[in-house]
Amino acid sequence: MSKVYFISSRADSRERNLTKYHRLLKNLDLGRIVSEGDLVAIKTSFGEQGNVTYLRPQYVRVVVEEVKRLGGRPFLTDANTLYAGGRQNSRDHMITALENGFGYEVTGAPIVIAGGLLGFDYRTVPVNGDHFSEAKIAPAALDADAIISVAHFKGHMICGFGGALKNLGMGFGARAGKQMMHSDVHPEVAADRCDGCARCYKWCPEKAIVMTPSAEGQAHKVAQIDDEACIGCGECVATCFTGAISISWKSDPAIVQQKMVEYAAAALHDKQSKFAALNFIIDVTPDCDCLGWSDNAIVPNIGVAASLDPVSIDAASLDLVNQVHGSAMSALDEAGMASPDKFGSVHKGIDATAQIRHGAKIGLGESHYDLVSLDKDDPERA
Repeated sequence: MSKVYFISSRADSRERNLTKYHRLLKNLDLGRIVSEGDLVAIKTSFGEQGNVTYLRPQYVRVVVEEVKRLGGRPFLTDANTLYAGGRQNSRDHMITALENGFGYEVTGAPIVIAGGLLGFDYRTVPVNGDHFSEAKIAPAALDADAIISVAHFKGHMICGFGGALKNLGMGFGARAGKQMMHSDVHPEVAADRCDGCARCYKWCPEKAIVMTPSAEGQAHKVAQIDDEACIGCGECVATCFTGAISISWKSDPAIVQQKMVEYAAAALHDKQSKFAALNFIIDVTPDCDCLGWSDNAIVPNIGVAASLDPVSIDAASLDLVNQVHGSAMSALDEAGMASPDKFGSVHKGIDATAQIRHGAKIGLGESHYDLVSLDKDDPERA
């Protein structure tokens, strides 16, 4: 059973937040995966332009400092996105990272965009999965000596939630790989609910959405999706504020999660003994940081989990979210606030545990874990 270390986000003048996170890393003992001179990829997300709940760069710096103390050579990395936005190519991705505070002067580490200028650079890696026998992985993941996932744990409109597994699988997948992972997503437009705002039209990376004349009596145009051109990235669903676009799954919704997990396994195919993960269960928004806006968190800030097991850390993080009462003035309704499945209450029809079960099935990690709370000695903060 894998250990998952946890420390709450409670803090005061006796022990400040960043001091607590340093203590968490010492208990995790990164010296087990970082050797002198190692090139260490710190896989994170730099947030989208307009989003304000992405992971704070000061948290990433804590990991950078520990890697440097151990003699490693850290760099921050992420691959370009599939959807249109501020991170679709490396030039714009870098600018977004810097504007969101991830410059060297704040984090202490340089940035390396993982998949080349346009996201087409990759190497093929064998993977023993149910859906893939090989995966297209960004070279920075493969060339690094060690990988540390530093993820913002939050909801996701397709996968239910995003943690370490999504950070690795979707995050290190090359553009072609991302398309393959999303191939079971089929968005549809309810014309009677579309207000013609054209946000989805502007966000679509493949120009698969057109604005067409609406029904008689309506002055505005409505969105229409070209099924042949659509790559299933799902961003139109998240950017629609009226709820006019929903996902009609081509197959079992769990398959996207399973594909993502197989890509995570490919990214770690020779580094499972040189890997660690931290999940910041803070600002737990209902949707991911790829959006150009942020909704209220669905639960109060909880804390940070750390482990050497990417499956166990996500399982523990999900349980920690589901064990607390949800927040009012959030995407959760009254029943959802008390629900033992917070993300499922927001994203109906998605069982987010599918990624955890599949990770255990293919041997990427363990779904059962031993939670080691580092706050047990202080009942006021437990």
